Amino acid sequence: MITMRWILLLCVSLISLPLLAKTGISFNTEQNKLCWRMIEQKAPGHCRLHFSGVSAPAGNQFADREQVSRAFSDYLSVRKDFPTSFQQLEFALQFFYYSLERFPVRDSLNFIRSNDGTIQLSMSIRTSNTGGYSFVLADSDAQIRQIMATLQNDNAAKASNYHRTIAKLFAD
Repeated sequence: MITMRWILLLCVSLISLPLLAKTGISFNTEQNKLCWRMIEQKAPGHCRLHFSGVSAPAGNQFADREQVSRAFSDYLSVRKDFPTSFQQLEFALQFFYYSLERFPVRDSLNFIRSNDGTIQLSMSIRTSNTGGYSFVLADSDAQIRQIMATLQNDNAAKASNYHRTIAKLFAD
């Protein structure tokens, strides 16, 4: 009887192990050192924050240009239609997770700070070796801090309540 319990416990543990896998994204501190400094010092410029911890989706090496183009044309207006900045930020995060699962996403986030202080953090869905479409995830310092903290959090939940809206962006 005790042996059966141990076997059952071991089986349950092995089955649930993939469910406990980390979901956070890692930003290589050495490779991103100069970019982090630019962000923290609020200096104007452009840099890429390289990340790892995600696997590319199976299938095509590049996303369908027409499908991503349709999503790109409506993305900002759909994001801005959410009434609160929290909802807009959550939509951007879920868009990022949704895209990672379905499309080839560049392994870096683009950070741009203009001389006038406007900023932008965006991700790119690849449609070819040299191109793709860039989707804005954050456009304020507070949003960038929240996005970066959430992406690196191993326990961050991937909400499904925005998936229907996101799927409509990519629908035919």
